[in-house]
Amino acid sequence: MNFALYFSKHLLLRSGLKFFNFLKPLIALIILFLPAAIAVIYANQCADWLYNPLAGILESTLSTINSWPSFLASLFGGNYGLVAMFPFLILYAIPTIIVFSFLIEIYKSSGLIERISVILQPSLRLIGLGSRDLVRVIMGFGCNVPAIVSSRTCNSCSRGACVSAISFGSACSYQMSSTLAVFAAAGMAGLGLVYVLILSVTTLIYLRFTTPKALLLATNKIEQSSSTPLKLPTWKTVWAETRNTLKQFIVMAFPIFIIICFVAATLDWLNILSWSSNILAPVLALFNLPGDAASAVVLGAVRKDGIAIGLLDNGGAGLKATLNTPAQVMTAVYLAGILLPCLVTVLTIIREISWKFAAKLCARQMIWASGFGIIIAWGGTIFS
Repeated sequence: MNFALYFSKHLLLRSGLKFFNFLKPLIALIILFLPAAIAVIYANQCADWLYNPLAGILESTLSTINSWPSFLASLFGGNYGLVAMFPFLILYAIPTIIVFSFLIEIYKSSGLIERISVILQPSLRLIGLGSRDLVRVIMGFGCNVPAIVSSRTCNSCSRGACVSAISFGSACSYQMSSTLAVFAAAGMAGLGLVYVLILSVTTLIYLRFTTPKALLLATNKIEQSSSTPLKLPTWKTVWAETRNTLKQFIVMAFPIFIIICFVAATLDWLNILSWSSNILAPVLALFNLPGDAASAVVLGAVRKDGIAIGLLDNGGAGLKATLNTPAQVMTAVYLAGILLPCLVTVLTIIREISWKFAAKLCARQMIWASGFGIIIAWGGTIFS
């Protein structure tokens, strides 16, 4: 009887330990994604709160700008001009980057990142990433630029896979806020969680089949050191690194965003965006989308807030495009966000690696995103 009791307790203990070990990677992933979730939710709430006051301050300026000659008025006012987009440009990126960077630096300084890295390393080997590479992918949810720059310290065998993961699966502050705004305007706010799930799954599939076998084997040989002890974060270091990340965004990304505003405004002034709807309508039919969703796809390839610019009406209370089902809304947002990395990300990849790598990455991402888009579009109709 005593032996049977001992055996039962031992078996129960072993089962409990196995179940806990099974849950450890899931818990680690939740902890790792937590800063991104907090940054997106609370920083965007702050941005929403400040948007109308800032837009009101700029209203008289925009009124004056729109009285200028047609081309200048388009560059600085209109639908896509620099001043017209200034509130969205600033408010939906900088707060997210600050909050997200601050939380991530706490993770680093406290040693929590090392603990998470040890837990996740065995799972990540299957897609050619080291565990520290995943941290950089999560950084991309704030802004892709600092995340790609930080990949300089990647293992040489995994940098390409890391940058590909950032480009494909890291929904930056512009992309995520625009996506959630479109879902809300469509009366389908619940699609936000579905979108994150689809983005995660398709990114994993993309990496598994696009990472060369040699890189997978090389990544599998990377040994992860034992976990370091947890400690209180060094607040001076946390603040310094947060400021450095913000500086990288302002110096490297912000000037390009200004150029992109001018590009989008010029395309609008030349009516190229309107023409694109007619030209791309037959192509979008493959994705069960109307032609008036084309502007979001085009602008999304230039800058990720183009998702909102192309799909939301002026008040943000509804959709411009005639998207009638959840599958159509999800497909339009997915293609606009994933079909191509934004121009800022592409230029950063060119500067950090090479134009050949950037061109290959863009072509490959377009092909895979299109395939996933077709599956989402027509697979979603089954459940509509």
